[in-house]
Amino acid sequence: MTPDLMEERLRSALHDATTAQDGAYLDLDPSLVLGHGRRAVRRRRIAAGASVAAATVVVGLVGYSALGTGVDRTSTPAGSTATRGAVTAVLDTFSDLSDSTTGDTLPIPGPRRVAVTVDPTARPDLVFWDVADDGSRRMLGGSSLDGVDPLGATWGTTGEGSHVVVGLVPEQARAISLVTPITDEGGGMSTSVEEVVPGTGRKAFGTRFSDAAEAAAVSHVLWWGADGSVHDESGALVPSVSLGDADDTTVYVAPSFDRMGTFAREGGGSAMTLDASRNSSGRPVISMARGETGALTGLFVAVVPDGTTPGAMAPVAGTTVTEPPTVVDLPGSDRSVLWATFTATRSAPGSGYSSVTWTEPGGRVVTERP
Repeated sequence: MTPDLMEERLRSALHDATTAQDGAYLDLDPSLVLGHGRRAVRRRRIAAGASVAAATVVVGLVGYSALGTGVDRTSTPAGSTATRGAVTAVLDTFSDLSDSTTGDTLPIPGPRRVAVTVDPTARPDLVFWDVADDGSRRMLGGSSLDGVDPLGATWGTTGEGSHVVVGLVPEQARAISLVTPITDEGGGMSTSVEEVVPGTGRKAFGTRFSDAAEAAAVSHVLWWGADGSVHDESGALVPSVSLGDADDTTVYVAPSFDRMGTFAREGGGSAMTLDASRNSSGRPVISMARGETGALTGLFVAVVPDGTTPGAMAPVAGTTVTEPPTVVDLPGSDRSVLWATFTATRSAPGSGYSSVTWTEPGGRVVTERP
């Protein structure tokens, strides 16, 4: 599509939207929308199709672009009924983020509270809002649910330098993980809020990052369903397995994202790349411990070949192995997951264990050391 033709369609879409919504879009300046919309095209992958492109690139005062794939453009999310008019979910106010050294509240620009409107009768049919303290709303951007699979997700930032990501996932999502680059230095801090959009089968979410670069770097969305399954933004299943442990942990492996991770009750999620070059076992590993007071609860997970036999976890002083190493199949892949759990006092040194061993097909004994 030529730039002139795209601009003409964008202007037409904007006119239709403002006409249909009466006074709701009076603060929308088409020239601003078109200019920032071009930036959004360069920064984000746009759903295919001329009609989708027109609706997807249309934004408010900042660049906003929807992501998500799917082939059923007329379907309604599973377990829902189509809405007949506008439905808005107003999310809770984002929690403050504090400097890890001083404890001072970080001065993060941008929305402190957001809302999401779904209106199948309007164009755009998906609108994002900045909600002021007095409850008034200012439009952040517009997008489209056309082409978004019933089990898929759509999201975007609120413009250049934005600290906030807003989007939709299926209503049955228990937890959400935004995929961002993992570095040795670690990431910044973030806080998230969620709210069901009634009658749509969707759930709105917002995440506020301490570092705007992380918000811009979100490349994928993974969500954990009530049935224990894990899906990506296209709605496709991601290989995963429930461990059946006390924290109701599910482990997933997404090779196309170079990512493995966990979802768990009480927000005990984690993520790591599949790069195992610096692990003594040569296998992808997640090792973590958490707890607010008293003893820490630890989890060790390794991705291993099918046919692996578990060995032992050697605890350090102050650590007790609560579930010895166990191997479970990872459905949808040719791999398995080896896992173990432990409790550790806060004075326990290092990772809480000195080694974990297992035997892989062919008789190779493998040892992972922290």
